[in-house]
Amino acid sequence: MKKLIFSLLAVFLLASAPNIENNAQAYGESAIDYFNLGMQSSMAYKKIEYFTKALELNPRLALAYEKRGLFYYFQEKYDKVIEDYTRYIRLVPDKADAYRLLGMAYLKIGNYDKAIVNFDSAINMAPEMSAAFSYRAEALRLSDQLESALQDATKAIALNGDPRTISDAYKTRGKVYQEMGAENLADADFKKSFDMDPRLVFYKYFSSYASLDAMRNAGLFGMIGIAFILVFGYKIKPPKKDE
Repeated sequence: MKKLIFSLLAVFLLASAPNIENNAQAYGESAIDYFNLGMQSSMAYKKIEYFTKALELNPRLALAYEKRGLFYYFQEKYDKVIEDYTRYIRLVPDKADAYRLLGMAYLKIGNYDKAIVNFDSAINMAPEMSAAFSYRAEALRLSDQLESALQDATKAIALNGDPRTISDAYKTRGKVYQEMGAENLADADFKKSFDMDPRLVFYKYFSSYASLDAMRNAGLFGMIGIAFILVFGYKIKPPKKDE
């Protein structure tokens, strides 16, 4: 009986509590209101929902395409990323980072020619953008343009961007060296990539306990779980008979 009372009370509170969508209605449901709600929301699916509503009300709200496309990228919905960033670029044609992200989406789906074209545009607008060189290097490598890939990866490293970008540039260059038969140079670059990669922080700490492939395949939550087990010796108890 108590559970039923608490359940009914929870439903009543949820139904009666004001929500941010009602706030938008109170302000007249303008595109800007929905865009702002998307920026304020902490849930990715709600952000996309609000940005979509904003674009329904104003298809020329460029920032909504940019923000929604970014969240689509995190969700690995690359076709939708391409749609949103193509529309964004039509409205804002001079933003280098938009071309970089569009190039990354094309790279993910294996359209290397279009990826390279967009990285070219990003680099023409922002010649110091190390990430554009790094990703273009990978697209060139996958297109069997090894010399150009080598030059781009080296340029990305020289520009000294964020650690993840530089790590990826070393990794790409290592793959190029490997494909060229320069094993010593490849090994040196793979080591530098590993040393700089912030995504491998858990592996670096527990490297004496687990293999690199195991840590990479486990993902972030797997890494946390492995760390927890190693530190605390945690063991999963078998279920009780009545469970």
